[in-house]
Amino acid sequence: MVNENGQNDDWSFDKWAETYDASIASDPGLFGRYEEVLDAVVKAARLGPGTKVLDIGVGTGNLALRCVALGARVVGLDPSQGMLAKAREKVEPTMSLQLIRADQPFLSIPFPDETFDAVVSSYAFHHVSRDKKEAGLCEMVRVLKPGGVVAIGDLIFENEEAERSAVEKYEWLDDEPFSRLDELSGWFERLGVSMECRQYTPVTWVVHAARPHRVETEQPADTGEV
Repeated sequence: MVNENGQNDDWSFDKWAETYDASIASDPGLFGRYEEVLDAVVKAARLGPGTKVLDIGVGTGNLALRCVALGARVVGLDPSQGMLAKAREKVEPTMSLQLIRADQPFLSIPFPDETFDAVVSSYAFHHVSRDKKEAGLCEMVRVLKPGGVVAIGDLIFENEEAERSAVEKYEWLDDEPFSRLDELSGWFERLGVSMECRQYTPVTWVVHAARPHRVETEQPADTGEV
């Protein structure tokens, strides 16, 4: 889909940008325990002064600003110019926050391998189609330094049955390609990382996984003997 600026906007969020922050407070179903979820993502990411962070689906900047407040250097990616414009309204000149528009922020991250200490995201990964979610996780781990953390807060379900039950129960729950814990755990395992998770509402979880530290192989001493 092409937005009014002639740019690819698959998620079509430009029109939601003006009211997004207000909708957080007015929609306790979709955004239940919103502040706690964002705080949990930040805590799981193990941030500190100088930590280099990538926030994917940065939206209006709420998660990114939490990271900046802890002294992190943050890059935020989003496909929506409208969302990025609202985020820029919150950025002060002294803040270490760079906002970049990216057509496919989960699937084509415009940075080299092992660039970031943490990759975070909130309420965005469920927009990635199910057949591309594993590729999205691969991209996130690719740009993560050894020992770094991927932390995601989003609408997630334990399995297909739990998702189907929730969609039937909650009329406000849109039909999206939601993530499932059983799938996420398997995908992370194939990437060599172990996933941890915690539930915050019937439809909201925070999941995180740390990339293993690189194991340095000790080289035998060169004695000069043949």
